[in-house]
Amino acid sequence: MFDPAFLRSMTGTALRVLYETRPAPGTRDWSVLRVALHNAGHTGRGEATLVTYATEHGPAAALAQVDAVRHRLERMITPVDLLDLLPAGPARNALDSALWDLLAKRSGQRVWQLLGLPRPRPLPTIRTVPLLDPASLSRALRNTATHPAIKLKLGAGGVEDDIARLEAVRRHRPDAWLMADADGAWDVDRLRTMLPVLESHGVRLLEQPLPSWQARALARLRRPFPIICDLSYGDEGDLGRVADQYDGINVKLDVAGGLTATLGVIERARQRGLSALVGSLPATERAMAAVLHVGLSADHVNLPERLWMPDDIALQPNRANGVSEPLPQSVWG
Repeated sequence: MFDPAFLRSMTGTALRVLYETRPAPGTRDWSVLRVALHNAGHTGRGEATLVTYATEHGPAAALAQVDAVRHRLERMITPVDLLDLLPAGPARNALDSALWDLLAKRSGQRVWQLLGLPRPRPLPTIRTVPLLDPASLSRALRNTATHPAIKLKLGAGGVEDDIARLEAVRRHRPDAWLMADADGAWDVDRLRTMLPVLESHGVRLLEQPLPSWQARALARLRRPFPIICDLSYGDEGDLGRVADQYDGINVKLDVAGGLTATLGVIERARQRGLSALVGSLPATERAMAAVLHVGLSADHVNLPERLWMPDDIALQPNRANGVSEPLPQSVWG
């Protein structure tokens, strides 16, 4: 993964760990975990998104997880070692990102070079259109004019409501590459009804149509396009079951637990013939830098709106016209 001699020179050296959570302005749902790792005059930074109302992966839980391993972190470890210290989730994601940033700054190389990845390049990304009433949906679709690919949320109301959403998309964006995401809101009968409807509207990919407890039915279902699974915490260890039911996965760094873990999940998914979509919770631009590194290994990248933090004014948005640009090394990696 990176030069063994360089790794040995750093392992066990003193590491100062600073971390905090901050609410994201303008929303009650999201908070940001920030980690700074100081070593030999260099600082590595990582950020992850927390769900404020969650018990297991909310702000209090994330801080408790970092507290629990802080004594282990005060001597330099590698991102691979981190996989054994913390469970999958945003706390490990923020620490993993900070470690990679620190390794890059200490080595004078970029994270992509340390990982043996191709040089980051502008990546086309999918714009998510949320569940909205018809008038709001029309306005949202007009705002996607510069985005060639759209992910449409479905599942609220009845079949007729989902059909109305699809018709609105094709009325406003007949040109768009389109995927749909039902967030597990359908049952098997509704899925069978919707499959030809989705096909007639040019849907190319369907995410999580059924709740996980009904997913077994997918193994026997003929489908006109791939159906993918939105991996939950811990699902990355059960890709054999996923491969029996789905054609691909949607993996998020905050769920898988970091850049290191996510690259491993994608590699194992490929070995089982699964495609990979990289998604993300709403996130800061620094957090998105790590997501875009994973995006190089994925079939599709689905990025949400950015979380603007008050002291991030110097970080300019790196997304325009449906394309995300890599961030400079001064920001991350």
